[in-house]
Amino acid sequence: MTTDSSESLVLVYSTPIAFDAELVKAMLADEGISGSVENSSGPFPGITASPCQVLVPTEHEVRARALIAEHEAQHRERVEREFQEEAEAAEEADSDV
Repeated sequence: MTTDSSESLVLVYSTPIAFDAELVKAMLADEGISGSVENSSGPFPGITASPCQVLVPTEHEVRARALIAEHEAQHRERVEREFQEEAEAAEEADSDV
């Protein structure tokens, strides 16, 4: 991301997994918010010794945080739904035995 020196960046997301940081950056870009990932290299591919940070221009902080929260909530719901479906399928398989 290119920024001029007067543009201030703010941290909106942090994770030890570089891929997750890049996904968040891409999701924000899809919504028209440019961002950058800091500290995306580490001793092992995809995992860093210190957190990767997604930074966005200050004027986009509130919207970026709201988009990230919405994305995480949708992900949680999807994982919970898949877990429930797997549990129900396992129950049915057990009852068939």
